[in-house]
Amino acid sequence: MRILWRGDEGYEQARLDVVWHARKPDRYPDGIAFAQGRQDVVDAVRLARERGLKVKARSGGHSWTASSVRDGGLLIDLSGLGAWAVDADAGTAMVEPGAKGRDLNEGLAEHGLFFPTGHCPTIALGGFLLQGGWGWTSRALGPACMSVTAVDVVTADGELVHASETENPDLLWAARGAGSGFFGVVVGYHLRCHPRPASMMRSIYAYSLDEAEELMRWAHAMQPEWPAALELQFLGSFPRNPDASPAAEGDAMIMVIGFALFDSEEESVAALRLLETAPVRDKALVVEACVPSTLDELYELVDSYARPEVAYAGDSLWSDDGADELVPAFLEMVRDMPTRWSYVLWWPWVPQALDGVALSVTGKHYISPFSGWADPADEAEVAAWPGEHMRRLDHLSKGIQLADENLLGRPDARYMTDENAARLEALRATWDPEGRFHSFLFGDARAAAGGATSA
Repeated sequence: MRILWRGDEGYEQARLDVVWHARKPDRYPDGIAFAQGRQDVVDAVRLARERGLKVKARSGGHSWTASSVRDGGLLIDLSGLGAWAVDADAGTAMVEPGAKGRDLNEGLAEHGLFFPTGHCPTIALGGFLLQGGWGWTSRALGPACMSVTAVDVVTADGELVHASETENPDLLWAARGAGSGFFGVVVGYHLRCHPRPASMMRSIYAYSLDEAEELMRWAHAMQPEWPAALELQFLGSFPRNPDASPAAEGDAMIMVIGFALFDSEEESVAALRLLETAPVRDKALVVEACVPSTLDELYELVDSYARPEVAYAGDSLWSDDGADELVPAFLEMVRDMPTRWSYVLWWPWVPQALDGVALSVTGKHYISPFSGWADPADEAEVAAWPGEHMRRLDHLSKGIQLADENLLGRPDARYMTDENAARLEALRATWDPEGRFHSFLFGDARAAAGGATSA
C-alpha cells in the first residue's frame, strides 16, 4: 500500500486530487493511504491506531465541503476499491466503495437489473450510500440505502466485520444514512437490485422568470399527481453553451427537466405529458418533449450542471410548506444567484417510511442552492451565499440532506431526528470509544463543543 506523508513528493497534488471540484480545502491530513484492497484498509486503520492518528475515508470525493479532508490523521483513499460482482439469479450485487454508479448500472444492464445510483456519473457508491443515496428512481424505490442488505466494515479496532439484519445490525443501521458521521470504513456493500426500467425518456422546458411564479405554483400544486417513477428537477440557472459553460449573456430562467424511467414507453409518455399541462406551456422558450434516452444520456445531462473545473458551495432544506412560502423563497434565490455558474434546485419528493436506517429527515419538497465560481478570487464573496439563504429560510426547513450538507458553514442545521442522532452517538461510543474516526465536519464553534447532537 502506498502512503504519502505530508512533505513527501506528490503529497500536495494527491491532497488536491481527492476533491472532485475546484474548491480545495485548507486542511492537511498527516498522510494519505491509497488502498487497493480490503487488507490495505485493515492495515491502514491498524497503522493509525499504532501512531495515534485519527482516520477518515473517501471514495469519490463528491462531498461539497470535502468532509473527508481533515487536518491531521490518516486519509484512506478508497478509489482503488472499485470492483463489483452480480448474482443475477438472486438479483443482488456486492460492490466496493470506489465503484462508480454508472459503471455498476452498465454491468447490471447485462442481467436486466438496475440500481438507484447517484445522478452524477462520477459519484462513487461509498459516500453516496452512506449519506442515504438519493438516486435515479429513488422517488419510487426509496433512497438507495434502503436497498443495502449488508455491509462489510473495518472497525476502529482494525477488524473486518460483516453487518446485516441478524449480525451486527447496529452497524448496518448506522451505515444506512450516517454519512460522514459513520464510525468505520465500509469496504463492501451488499445490494438488492431492481428490474431495469424498459423505457427511459426525458423532456426539457425552459421558461423566463416572467412565467416562473405561475409555473412553480402549478408545480407545487401538482405534487400529489407526479408519478413516483417520474424524476423532476426545477432548476433556476443561467443559459448554458453547448460545452455546459454559462453563456455570456441571457437572463436567469427556470429549466424543467423530467426523467421518465418506467416499464413501458406508454407509461413514460403519459408521465412526461403531465409537463405539457403547465398553464404557461405556450410561453416556453425551449421544448424537448418525450425524447427517448439512454441512461448514459441522462447521466451526462445532469453532469453538465456541475463541472470539476469550477468551485462550488451548496446547502439544502427539506420542507412541507405551501406554495405561498416556498415559491417566493425559491425565486428570490434564483434572482439573487451570485455568478453565472450558480444554480438552485427544487426537487419534488415522495415521503416514505424510513425503517431500520439512520437516515431520518425528508419532506415533500427539496430545495438546494449552489454558488459556483471559476475565478478563485470570487470565493470570499460568493462561497457563503447558499448558507446565508438557508439560514434565512430556516423557519421553513425540516432539516437538510447529508448529500448536500453544509455543516461546516451551518453547524446547527438539523441532519437527523433527535432520536436517531442520539442513537448514532451512543453507537459511536460503543464501536469507536477512542474517537479513532473523524465524524461530521462541523463549524468551529460546534466542533469545539464536541458537536454530537442533531440541532
